Formats: sequence, C-alpha cells, structure tokens
Amino acid sequence: MAFCSKCGNDVADPNACPICAAGRGAKKRRQAQISACDCPRCGDPLGEQDLDGTKALMCQSCHGMFFPDQSLEVVLNKLRATADPTDLDSALKEFRDRFRRELPENVHYKKCPVCGNPMIRRNYGTVSGVIVDVCYEHGIWVDENAFAELADFIVRGGDLVAGKAQETRARLKSIPKADGPSILGKLLGSE
Repeated sequence: MAFCSKCGNDVADPNACPICAAGRGAKKRRQAQISACDCPRCGDPLGEQDLDGTKALMCQSCHGMFFPDQSLEVVLNKLRATADPTDLDSALKEFRDRFRRELPENVHYKKCPVCGNPMIRRNYGTVSGVIVDVCYEHGIWVDENAFAELADFIVRGGDLVAGKAQETRARLKSIPKADGPSILGKLLGSE
C-alpha cells in the first residue's frame, strides 16, 4: 500500500488515486466533471466561457460564473496588471461603505456545481465587501453583480488596501501587551 500525495488515503497506486482522482487521467476526469455542471443559483446548465484565454463556466440565465481551480486568480491577475491605485483614500472609503450596506436576511448557501456540497461564503480579500462562494476542492462561484464589483475592487487598487489591512493587523498582533491593569480598566474601575 502507498499513500496518495493529494488526499493521504491508502491506495494501491499513488499515481491513480480512486478516492480523489489524483494522478493519471485525473485532469481529464476532472474536466469532464466540471464541464457537465448546472448553475448553483438557478439550476440551468453552465456553458464554457473564454475570458481572455482563461476558461470559466457561465450560466446563460443569471450570468453567474464558476471559476474552476485557480482560474479566478488568473483573470484577476490580468486585471491587477491594469490597476491604477492612485487614489487609495477614496477607494478605501468606498470599500468601507460596502461594509455598511445591508446584508440579505436569508442567506442561501449555494452548492458546488461539481460535487454538490455547500460552498463557503467568503469576503474576497477580507476587505472587498464582495461575497464569493468557495468550494476548496473545485473552484469559486461569483454572481454577475459580484464579479463586476470584484473587477472594480481590483482595478481601483483594492488589493493594496487589503495588503495594508493585513500589515496593520500583523503589526498590532506583534505589539506586546503591557503587564498590569490597563488605563481603560482603571478609568472604568473594572481592574
């Protein structure tokens, strides 16, 4: 017995795992799975869409898109190359305003069009305010309006804002905490 390098299960041939489909022919099997999918939003069949050399699946009804594997990042990297982050202050204000908008009362978790498992909702880049649905095994679903907002976020320098937010968080975590009661605790009488 050997171990599959992708999923870690005991398999006879680590180059052809029957559990996760890793190894020989896995890419072809995976492409066949991905190309015959239905929209997680409206149930219509997804059609292949070419986005400047990158393949995605698009619903002809609701215009949402499923980006297999890392294809969303490939598309966004092309947009990053055209980014003009000259006005970071206004971009930061706009991205902050997105957090203030009302969230829908009923959140609907979409199912991955490939495996059918519920996808995880994520705020792209932690500060974009754009919600994407992620299946860590198969790809990312982006609703039509969310894709336009995501493209705008990237082109206007949102990645720089996200990077600065991560730097600030890391810096704050590295500051040692003072021993003894805090000033705020003393003022409130709780320490």
